[in-house]
Amino acid sequence: MSQNDIYAASHAAILAEREARWNTRRELAATFGQAVISLTLNIPGTDKNPAGSAQAFDSLRQALGRAIARHCGHAACFAAETERAGVDGPCWIAAVNLDPALLKALCVAVEEEHPLGRLADADVLGAQGQPVNRADIGLPPRRCFLCEAPASLCRRQGKHDPEEIMAHVHNLLALAISADAQS
Repeated sequence: MSQNDIYAASHAAILAEREARWNTRRELAATFGQAVISLTLNIPGTDKNPAGSAQAFDSLRQALGRAIARHCGHAACFAAETERAGVDGPCWIAAVNLDPALLKALCVAVEEEHPLGRLADADVLGAQGQPVNRADIGLPPRRCFLCEAPASLCRRQGKHDPEEIMAHVHNLLALAISADAQS
């Protein structure tokens, strides 16, 4: 099997997993009539499970869960939760009894304030299955790993060397490993 074949197979598996995750999110929104959150890691490249990813995910998942619980104000905060792991990395999906805009704001706060927050990719759907984006709640686009520009702009323009981006990601993952070892 050639390198191109391996890459194509890996890419296809990642896309299939993302589609399954999308379907799970929409099903939970329809079933519970609540906002749905999906937390994954933002790891560039085809290896979505490098060393430190499990520790980073656990730390981010706990931080996001605590933030949601603080703002929930009632016992039935999470109507349903599921975790999965695969070629696209770890994932937590939950139907949450909160306003979707507030839920997205909590996600953005974790993405921006947690030491590993740049690795978090927290997506929110409203109760009717519509995505809630940063722009929907009046926030600017996500920043690049390496500079202050919008990440989508840097990615589209190929502004940064992929090796430099991966080095930054691996440094963040090393922080997760170190923090896990200390706890």
